[in-house]
Amino acid sequence: MSDDGRGSTGGGGDGNGDGVFRRDVLKASGAAAVALGLGGGGYASALTEAGDEAASRQNPGIESYVGQDEIIRTACAPNCRGKCPLEAHVRDGRVRKIEPQIPEDERYKRACTLGLSHTQRIYNATRLKYPMKRVGWKPGSPNPEGRGDDAEFERVTWDEALDYIAAEMERVRDDYGPESVYFETGSGNNGISGTIQSRLSSLFGGTQKSWSIDINVGLGFSRLAGAGFFNVPTNEVVDWRNANTVIVWGSDIFASNLQQDASKLLDAVENGAKLVCVDPVFTNTAAKADLWLPIKPGKDTLLTLSMIKTVLDDETYDTEFLRKRTLGPALVRDDTGELLDASDVFDDVTEDLPVAVDESTGEPVALEPETYGEYALFGEYTVAGVDCHTALSLLEEHVSDYDPDAVAAEVGINADNIRTAVRWLATRGPGGIASGYGVDRYKYGHTFGQAYAILLGLTGDFGRHGSIQGSHPLGGSYDNGGYDAPEDGPGTTSLPQTDILTAIESGDPYQLKVMYSQESNFIANQMPDRQRWLEASKNLDLIAVADMHHTPSVQHADIILPASHWFEREDVVDTWGGHPHIMYRQPAHDPLWESKSDHWMLVRLAERLGFGDYFNRDKSATLRELLANDDEVDYETLKEQGTVKVSTPVVKFTGEFNTPSGRLELYDEDAPTEGGVTLELPKHIESRTADDWDTAEEYPLMFIQKHSKWRIHSQYEYQNWLREINNEPQLDINPKDAAARGIEDGDYVRVHNERGEMVVKAKVNDGMQPGLVNTDQGWWGSDYVRGHHNDLTHTDVCEVTGNFAFYDTRVEVEPAPSDVDTSKYTSDQPTGSGATSAGAGGD
Repeated sequence: MSDDGRGSTGGGGDGNGDGVFRRDVLKASGAAAVALGLGGGGYASALTEAGDEAASRQNPGIESYVGQDEIIRTACAPNCRGKCPLEAHVRDGRVRKIEPQIPEDERYKRACTLGLSHTQRIYNATRLKYPMKRVGWKPGSPNPEGRGDDAEFERVTWDEALDYIAAEMERVRDDYGPESVYFETGSGNNGISGTIQSRLSSLFGGTQKSWSIDINVGLGFSRLAGAGFFNVPTNEVVDWRNANTVIVWGSDIFASNLQQDASKLLDAVENGAKLVCVDPVFTNTAAKADLWLPIKPGKDTLLTLSMIKTVLDDETYDTEFLRKRTLGPALVRDDTGELLDASDVFDDVTEDLPVAVDESTGEPVALEPETYGEYALFGEYTVAGVDCHTALSLLEEHVSDYDPDAVAAEVGINADNIRTAVRWLATRGPGGIASGYGVDRYKYGHTFGQAYAILLGLTGDFGRHGSIQGSHPLGGSYDNGGYDAPEDGPGTTSLPQTDILTAIESGDPYQLKVMYSQESNFIANQMPDRQRWLEASKNLDLIAVADMHHTPSVQHADIILPASHWFEREDVVDTWGGHPHIMYRQPAHDPLWESKSDHWMLVRLAERLGFGDYFNRDKSATLRELLANDDEVDYETLKEQGTVKVSTPVVKFTGEFNTPSGRLELYDEDAPTEGGVTLELPKHIESRTADDWDTAEEYPLMFIQKHSKWRIHSQYEYQNWLREINNEPQLDINPKDAAARGIEDGDYVRVHNERGEMVVKAKVNDGMQPGLVNTDQGWWGSDYVRGHHNDLTHTDVCEVTGNFAFYDTRVEVEPAPSDVDTSKYTSDQPTGSGATSAGAGGD
C-alpha cells in the first residue's frame, strides 16, 4: 500500500461537515460519535469501503466470528521506553484486537495497557477528520486573539490548507528570513516523520528546537563520563539480571516503564538483587523495594555526597578501577586548581596528559587512559616545583562535612538507611543507579548527575555485566545517511526550547513568525508557564498543527491538518532508549476520513516550496532510500519479519571514556560555573525547594507533576478503558497538610501561586510526604474545572543546561470556592456503561 491511501483530498460539498464548526471541532460526546460514524449501523460503513458487505452489517446484532483475523505487524512508539512491537488483528476492515508481537529477540516481547488500547485510540471521537482553517484567520491578518477555547473552524481542502501554509512560509522568509519559520516535532511518535520534517527545514533554512526538558541529569553525568543527554546510556536491560544492587532514583519504573525495564528489574530481584528506591513519594517501585529512602525534594546531590563519604570512609572503593579508568590518582595543582600537565613535567611528553605518582617509587608518571599502574590515590605531592593533591584527596576533603549523620535530617532519611543502601552498592558486586527523570526537573539537577557519576566510579560500576548507570540503554537505531540534512541546503538553525520561547515572545535572538507543528502538544499543554507561551504565540502569524487528535494545541491552531493513526500508515520505527530493534509498521487499513500521514503532508508542502525534487511521494520508496544507508537493516527483510535486531553493545562504557583524558573525570578542571559556584566537584545547590526560599511562607508546598501509568505525557487521553479508572485530575496531598487546611478526601481544592491556579479534587494520600503535593502531568485543559497544572510551573532555568525545572514549583492549597461547578465529571461523559458515547472499543 502506498502512503497516499485512497481517500479524497478534497473538501466539502456534500453537506456533511461543511461550514463553521463548533469551537471544539470534534467534541467527545454523543453528537460527535454520530458525526464520526461511531454509533449504530453507520459505524462499520465508516471503516470499510463501499460495497464491502461485512458480516457484521448483514446481521447488525451479531459479530462475525467466522474466518480468521488478518494479523498486521505494527509498533507502538510514543515517548516511552517500551516502544513495543505489536500485532493488530483486523477483521471487516477494522482493528479488533492488539497483542504483543514476538520480536527477533523474544526476550523483548512486551506490551502495556496503553499499547493494547489502540483499538480505541484509532477510532476515538477526538480524531481529526478534515483539514480546517480557523474562522477569522487569513494571510496577513492573523487575528491571534481569536485563538483558544472559543476558536471556531471551517473545513477546507487539503490543497487550500497546504497553499495557505506554503504562502505564509514564503512571505515570512522574504520579510524576516527563513529562520523565522519554526518547524516543531514533538515526541509523539518514533517513525520517520521527524526525519522528513528535518529535511524540509534544512532545505528551507528554518529553525528547529533542541531540548530543554529532561536533560539536566544526563548532561551533568556526561561532563564526567562523556555520554548522557536524555538520561544516561546503560547496559541493555536484559543484562540487569546480573546486578546485585539496583538503586532506582527518581523513577517509578513499575508505573512508567512497565513494558521493558520493569520486567528486567524483576529478573534481577528474583536473582537476589537488593532493590533500593530513592523517591520523595511512596511509589509503586518503593512498594516493591527492599529499602525506600524518602528523600526530601531537591536534596539528591546532598544525599549522594553523603554516600560518597561513606564509601571513602569504609574504604570499599574499587582501587583497580580508580587507578585504571579514572582521574582519581591525577594530580591537581594547588595554585590554579587545574590538572598538572605531563608536558610541564617530562621533556619527552608533548600531548596533554594528566600526571600521577607511582606509589611504589614515589616518581611522577604520565597518566594514560585505560592504563593500570600502582598510582597513589591519596596524598599531597610536590612535582616539578608545583604543590599538588590527588583528585581523590580533594574529593575526600570536599565530602568531609557530609557524613550521613550530619545530613540525615536535611535529606529526610535515617542515617543508617543511607549507609545500608550505599554499602549494598559498594560491597555486593556489580550494580548501579537507574536514575529516572525526577531529578531532572529540579533547577540544579545536573549536579546530581555529576555526583552519582563519581559514586559509580568509586564502586567501579562501569563497563561490566550487571552495572547500571542510568535507565536508557541505547536501543535500536539505523543510519539514514544524513537524509535529514542535505548537504546542498542552507541547513537548520537550532535553538533550545528556552530560546524558542523568547524568539516567539520578544524576537530574541530573532523573531519567529510561523510554526509548523507535528506530533506535539507542547505549546498549549506541556510547556511550563503555559500562559506565557500562549501569550507569546500571539506574535506568530500562523500556527499550523498536524495531529491525530483534537489536542489543546490543535485548538490554538490557525490551520489544522488531520494526521493518520500509526496503524493507518506504513512506517519504520527506531527504539531509542529501549530494546535493540528496528520495527516495521504495516497499514491495517487506509487512513480514515481525509487524514494523511505526516510524510504525505510534508512532501506536498515541500513541492509547493520548490523542494519537490528532494522528496518521493511514494513512502515505500522513501523508506527504502533511508534504510539503504544502513548495513544491518534491509527494507524487505524488515517488512517480512516485522522487526530486525541491530547490533548494540550489551555492556556500555567499555574502553576509553569519551572525555579529554579518556578517563572518568572525577575532577572536572573545565567545570562550568552555576550562580558564581564552580563545579570541579559536585556541590549541593537548591532553588525553590530550599526552606528559606523567598516565597516559602506564602507558598509552603512543593508541587510536582508525576508521570501517570494511564498516559504517555498527554497522549492516550479520552480513551474509555483508561478513563474508567482515571477519570479526572486530582491533587495528592498528605493527611497532615490536608487537615491543616480543612480539606477532606474528595473535596475540590484550589491550587495556586503567583502565576496561576487550578481547581481539582483532593486525594488524601499517605504516600505523599508533608509539604509535597502532586498532580499527574499530561491532563488537558478541558479536564480541569479551572486552570491547568502548567499554569503553576515556571520557565526559570539554570545557567549550565537551560533545562526547564517543572518540580521546582511552590504552591498553596485551599478549599475551592463553593460555587465551583464540577458537574462535568458526572454528566455527559464519554466513558462508563451509561455514557452517551462509548467510543469504539475493541473485542
